[in-house]
Amino acid sequence: MGAAVPAMRTATQAGCAAVLALRAATQPRLVAVLLLCLIAFSPGCRATKSAQSVERPATHPSLSEPIIWPAVAARVSPPIGWRVDPLKSTSSHKHQVWISPSGNTAFGVILFNLPLPLGSETVLWGFMREMRKSEGTAELISKTPDPKLPGTRFVAKGGIYTVRTNLITRGFKGWAVYAGTRTQNPVDVDELNLAEASRERAVVGVSE
Repeated sequence: MGAAVPAMRTATQAGCAAVLALRAATQPRLVAVLLLCLIAFSPGCRATKSAQSVERPATHPSLSEPIIWPAVAARVSPPIGWRVDPLKSTSSHKHQVWISPSGNTAFGVILFNLPLPLGSETVLWGFMREMRKSEGTAELISKTPDPKLPGTRFVAKGGIYTVRTNLITRGFKGWAVYAGTRTQNPVDVDELNLAEASRERAVVGVSE
């Protein structure tokens, strides 16, 4: 625009994995991916399931029909009339974002590679650390593990952007599906509701 790695089985594994997780979370490649959701409004710029099993809400009249977006391996229903930004892509991530008519709200999906099979809460730890560095302040408003995603739902308020994100990791890949707004601007409630409705209908891990 935290918590321990879920797969721990023993105290020994926990200690080893924690060291690896902290090391991986500070790697520049992962940091760069996490920061992408903080610049979503800039112009131009551990589960075994193959797809989410969350029950999706009914069809929304203001959202487009579901469409598979291969670049981010997700099925999405963006708000009707929102501008599709060009895909942002590097060797470690793919980032697709839809911008509202006001330019103050966004719905986005980031597909990123992980150096290790990290849990979503470990990735969240790295996200918050870098958000503080890039925006001066960052407050984790809420964090809720959700086994139905499976992953972590969180809201983070930075000096520039506020993001409401479903964070999902699966092996060496992860997804951040978010509804974001500019922190210093009044929130357009209708636009935010649409972005959140799109977020809840997104299904990751889908390629065809």
